Amino acid sequence: MHTLRAFVLVVALGLALGLPARVPAAERTQGRLAAFATSDAVVHGIAADTSVVFVTEPGIAPQGSPPRVVAYDRRTSRRLGELPPPPGGFRLPFALRVARPGTLAVLDNAGFPPQGPPKVHEYRYARSGVLRAAHTRTIGFDGLPLLFAEDIEVLPGGGYVVSESIAGGLWLVGRDGTVTPGLVPSGAPVPGLAGCRDTSGRFTVGGLPFASAGGFAPGVGSLALRRDQLYFGNSCLGGLRRVALATLRDTSRPAHERAVEIDLVAARRPGPGIESLKALAFDPARPRERWVYAGDPFRLRLLRIDTVTGRREVVARDPRLLNFPVAATFAPGRRDRGRSTLLVASDQEHRWVGLNGALTRSVFQAPWVVAKLVLPRSSGRPDRRRQSLAEAGL
Repeated sequence: MHTLRAFVLVVALGLALGLPARVPAAERTQGRLAAFATSDAVVHGIAADTSVVFVTEPGIAPQGSPPRVVAYDRRTSRRLGELPPPPGGFRLPFALRVARPGTLAVLDNAGFPPQGPPKVHEYRYARSGVLRAAHTRTIGFDGLPLLFAEDIEVLPGGGYVVSESIAGGLWLVGRDGTVTPGLVPSGAPVPGLAGCRDTSGRFTVGGLPFASAGGFAPGVGSLALRRDQLYFGNSCLGGLRRVALATLRDTSRPAHERAVEIDLVAARRPGPGIESLKALAFDPARPRERWVYAGDPFRLRLLRIDTVTGRREVVARDPRLLNFPVAATFAPGRRDRGRSTLLVASDQEHRWVGLNGALTRSVFQAPWVVAKLVLPRSSGRPDRRRQSLAEAGL
């Protein structure tokens, strides 16, 4: 505690004298952080295979930007082109996953605010010099109580789970495209999944005042699967939670009865403001590792969280390269001298008047960045100094 106070005093004195503040060793980036690609439009979702990186551009800004999915060469970051739009076109392509080699799933909301139910568009694609892609089917959620679909994750054996963040629910999609409720409210909200009224008031994000538009904090959002456990963030509650796939699929019991089996992995950090853990990703090259990587967008940084103890460590902080990190994926296959590569998309949500009620106009910082973090070889042991900073909210 005394060390932390001393650090704060040194930084304050340096700022007062016009001196550059030194970044403490425990706050420096783990690995090499750089820009992978940039875009003149808002980016959001990201997925990758051994040769291609896919990024969604929802069409939110700048005005007139088309909603689309853009492909990049994984090695050179050269732009390869766009996916052909599905029948009727994209509305708000938000999240996406490589379901299996050569198959991509795109979660598409019906605009913002949504003007209808979301859809999942599937594509087959191939890469041999140029990218070839074709739309194969659309899975609809017509007639179901989904307001805004936040994320999609691939299930073992095929199919998907989709998070809905307004009512707060997890929906299952079978391999045949059949949609069934997993943990979905029928009346009262499901504990651990629902959104809520935001009582955090005004706070600061990246030097900007922030207040939730409409005073609402969404529920279940970002998803990541490891073995038989589904991990998820929740902007209403903060922290990280998980639920067993067996619980999610057991529709013989009502959702409220099964909700008690949702486990708290890491509690919300102390301090003011919203905590919304996004960009959840496990390293597939390290299947026994306990860490899940997570964006901490309201603090413009990346964390890693021990899924056994709940310990947190700061992995990287950068106001330009991690300008509200919302989606991440580990690039499979090729590795940089045995090191894993994490790709991170930041959408600058805190700079958009549509979500920041403290602004009178959007103040985006073009271009939007997809960052690349090449991680060091890890022993898997926690770094106590980084853990202390994360727990102190710094």
